Amino acid sequence: MWIVDGAPHAPRRIPPDEPTCVIAVDRGLVHALRLGLRPHAAVGDFDSVSSAVLARCRRQWPDVIIRRHPADKAQSDLDLALSFAWGLDPTSIAILSGGGGRLDHLLSGISMLGRPRYAALPITAYVGDSVVRTATVGMGLPLNVTDGNLLTLLAIGGSARLLTTGLRWNLTPTVSLRSAATLGLSNELTGPTAGLVICAGSILAIQTHGDSLG
Repeated sequence: MWIVDGAPHAPRRIPPDEPTCVIAVDRGLVHALRLGLRPHAAVGDFDSVSSAVLARCRRQWPDVIIRRHPADKAQSDLDLALSFAWGLDPTSIAILSGGGGRLDHLLSGISMLGRPRYAALPITAYVGDSVVRTATVGMGLPLNVTDGNLLTLLAIGGSARLLTTGLRWNLTPTVSLRSAATLGLSNELTGPTAGLVICAGSILAIQTHGDSLG
């Protein structure tokens, strides 16, 4: 399942697999159409989508689900889209976002992925040039250098303990990765693949392509 975010910029990175379902988030409907994707649902207050675009979607795909929410609401459009997607019982979710726009929107969107129910589901967010994954206790997370040779690990919702392999600086469960700490910042994959196991807590794993740290 793909969720196309409504960030100002169109997604630059696309998952390798074909989507079984595409959910567009507000302006994400425009991005999805430009990417040649068939939207199955559109969610948001649609303050950045014209009525003409919505009407076009309804004409072309009469079965498209339009979930319009009021502008004055307690949840962001992405939050509403994730909740909608969760109700479809997905096996995995990919979020496509070009990034950009307001910093507070970007931070809230990324941190939201660390909620316990989302962290327990394979979620991959393609944000700008980076790939973000979540994982919680008891989960393993395979990492591939094609998603980025640089890796940052951030604990969310409290401290985390990890066992990593294939990194320039590997972590062991004896070391606590604390929330808001920079211990997990700017690591590097030493080969084509790496891995980590979450022994306690939940984490965000962010991969980006960049110059080698060596």
